[in-house]
Amino acid sequence: MTLCEYLRYFILLVFAPRSLKTMEWRMLRLLNKDRKRHGLAPVRMHDDLRLIARRHSRDMAKRDYFDHVNLRAKSPADRLKEARVSEVISGENLAKIGGYSNPTQFAEEGLMNSPGHRANILNAGYNAVGIGVVQNERKVYFFTQNFARRSLIFKNKIPKVVHMKRGLGLNGSTLFNVKRILCHIKKPKIDTVLFEHVFLLEDEKFNFTVQFEESGKFEIWLYTDSGKGNRYVFANHFDVLVKKGWIL
Repeated sequence: MTLCEYLRYFILLVFAPRSLKTMEWRMLRLLNKDRKRHGLAPVRMHDDLRLIARRHSRDMAKRDYFDHVNLRAKSPADRLKEARVSEVISGENLAKIGGYSNPTQFAEEGLMNSPGHRANILNAGYNAVGIGVVQNERKVYFFTQNFARRSLIFKNKIPKVVHMKRGLGLNGSTLFNVKRILCHIKKPKIDTVLFEHVFLLEDEKFNFTVQFEESGKFEIWLYTDSGKGNRYVFANHFDVLVKKGWIL
């Protein structure tokens, strides 16, 4: 935990020790202890991932099911895409706990004893997580952990629709000391790159506009480079609908 995260957790622990938010931060602390024991860097709590995790936990608690695929047949990747979370490397853990005095610790221990879930917790590539905890009417807790490898932190939610004249504005900050962002524009299901541009960053901040020459649906592929050996790493992928004014 960072100092800011620890202070938030401490305040919740003092004033709302049994709240669901406190349980979320407690689980973050537990899973980072597990990572530390295996020589791994901690993951940070990210609000957009936590919102997605909470929604899935709430949906499972309300609709009485327990599965990575919800009742609308949406997978974890589908739910991230719907929320405009565009990281290409991600994972999800689920736990369902009832009848224990310390459900958070029991849930984390159970996940660590499950090979697939343990692999997510101890994945060295992950640096971001969202944890959502919800309790149903029978006092059963549903835990969701959404992990991601995140190198770009967008200031605003990526829009689904953009106007051709304005283009797609992207701004925010970076992790991993990113120096450059390579942007590819493609048509859906077509591998040909229509547009390629490298955007240089200053002080780990980015602010650039992706321009389009025609309307229609496009896929945006973003790659990041730390400036060491011109090696780009695939980071983000999302689609946008480009319109001319109010019509296509």
